[in-house]
Amino acid sequence: MWAKSAVGLLAKRFLLSKTSDGFISLIAWVSVVGVALGVLALTVVTSVINGFEYQLTENITGMNGDVILYSRGDAVTDSEAVEQKVRKLAPEVKAITHSFVSELMISGPNSVAGVVMEGFDPDTLGQVTVIPRRLVIGRLPRGENEVALTSGVADRIGATLDTNVRLVVPAVGGGGEAALPKAVKSQVVGIVKMGMFEYDSKFIFTPLSVAQNILEQPGKVTSFKLKLRPGADSRQVSDKLTSGFAYPFRAKDWGQLNKNLFYAIKLEKVVIAILLTVIVVVAAFNVVSTLMMMIHDKTREISILKAMGFGKAQSFGLFSRIGIAMGVVGTLFGVAIGIGVNHLIAKTHLIQLPSDIYYFNYLPVMVRWREVIYIAVVAFMISFFATVYPAWKVARRSPLDGLRYE
Repeated sequence: MWAKSAVGLLAKRFLLSKTSDGFISLIAWVSVVGVALGVLALTVVTSVINGFEYQLTENITGMNGDVILYSRGDAVTDSEAVEQKVRKLAPEVKAITHSFVSELMISGPNSVAGVVMEGFDPDTLGQVTVIPRRLVIGRLPRGENEVALTSGVADRIGATLDTNVRLVVPAVGGGGEAALPKAVKSQVVGIVKMGMFEYDSKFIFTPLSVAQNILEQPGKVTSFKLKLRPGADSRQVSDKLTSGFAYPFRAKDWGQLNKNLFYAIKLEKVVIAILLTVIVVVAAFNVVSTLMMMIHDKTREISILKAMGFGKAQSFGLFSRIGIAMGVVGTLFGVAIGIGVNHLIAKTHLIQLPSDIYYFNYLPVMVRWREVIYIAVVAFMISFFATVYPAWKVARRSPLDGLRYE
């Protein structure tokens, strides 16, 4: 019987053989590089898509909370009763903040822009959103005639800290002929950067009481942002609130706010993963060709070994080890280099993106180790199955075949 250590030593000698001018060893290393490139591409691309999805989720929940309950009709007058009902229907709710959201115009030193004004509750805003922590300069407004702008709005109208701006409401005071335009002077006391173009390009913030006075809607609110306890299912909570409240209320969780975008991200991730797996499959075919060439090159040696008692199982194991070794080395190199590339991109924000197209101004990266392990296992299994046919073929050969070989 041949010891397992002897089989391993033979596998190493066959793989690193210098015969045929080292050509077979070169082809073996090309196969290893092919597996490594496939694993590298999969690791980096999936991490980039994960990072994009995670950053998008963080920005959406940071702006709107985990779930938002809003009125599709008139503004709500009894906000306390609504909050009590929300807590009764959904015990998973940890914190609630209410706000008044309305569209209007803002005039600055350079231009005029259409914006969305959000009147916030200063006491509860930070419990649900990250808006207070996204101030890049100044502070959130606290009193009359004060407003905070998002960075994109500030750039568009040419406003900075302490700049005087004018808020123009197209119609206040009711509908029909009673509706009149209104202009209010305000001072910029802070600049907010949420990190997402969709928010940074159109939102401004002012205290709830100030927004209610500007819009002449005293005591009214339009939306309720909810922060859930860890582990709570935001979709279930939004469904419960939607069924528990009648019209004009509607609840949406963070995923429903950008449903089509998240669906496109998941679909893109699956398609790209399938396409990049083809690289590993092609590399596996290289493993097959390498083993077949090695079998042809080592026919005489294999026959001598069989004549000395080298059995079918050992022949199968010998070439299986060679193919598995190529797969393992390629997979480990691919994962290691991929993690290194991900770390470099995440730390340096090496790749910049146009934020008005891709939502963010840099390429986000997030490594999910479960997916990395899954990629490594799949690459290993593909490499293993690639060795089955060559190993099975050499195991079935008679020792006489090689001894007659010239």
